[in-house]
Amino acid sequence: MKSYIAACLLLNLSFVSCGIVSADETNGHQRTDEEGFPYVNLEVVQDFASLAMQARQSEKIIMLEVTASYCSYCGLLEEEIIKPMMRSGDYKETVLIRKLAMDSSATVKDFAGNATTPAGLAQQYKIKITPTLLFLDADGNEVAGRILGVYSLDFFGAYVDAALAKGLQSIRENQALYQ
Repeated sequence: MKSYIAACLLLNLSFVSCGIVSADETNGHQRTDEEGFPYVNLEVVQDFASLAMQARQSEKIIMLEVTASYCSYCGLLEEEIIKPMMRSGDYKETVLIRKLAMDSSATVKDFAGNATTPAGLAQQYKIKITPTLLFLDADGNEVAGRILGVYSLDFFGAYVDAALAKGLQSIRENQALYQ
């Protein structure tokens, strides 16, 4: 899997040249975020059972960012790593990128379709640090080592790419066993 994250960050290329242009449906103009980059939405998961079905049907890995409203590093991770991944288009065919706000009061459905809270789901995965990146298969099993916190952005994209590659390999090997 190739990644242009590091190239975009190091060479300071515009994100348009990295692959995504988003148009506002109402007027046809490119929709941008507050910093002028093409807008992308990191979806907060409400229904993991539905997400699991989508992952299973599309044979994709789920990359889940577990966040909290008080976590300043979560915003840094999203702006410097996750959103550029989404803008690049390189991960569109292999990864479902989502977010779980563990301090939200919303009710969510877990992978089995049972109602729970984001905090309850985070507790199931024994998450104590935010941000945490989980790499999950369609059953909610971790298929690669989680990434805890943000300690340096220099090689973070490479760590994410390695975890995604390992997770995808694990998913494909498991699928081959059942075919």
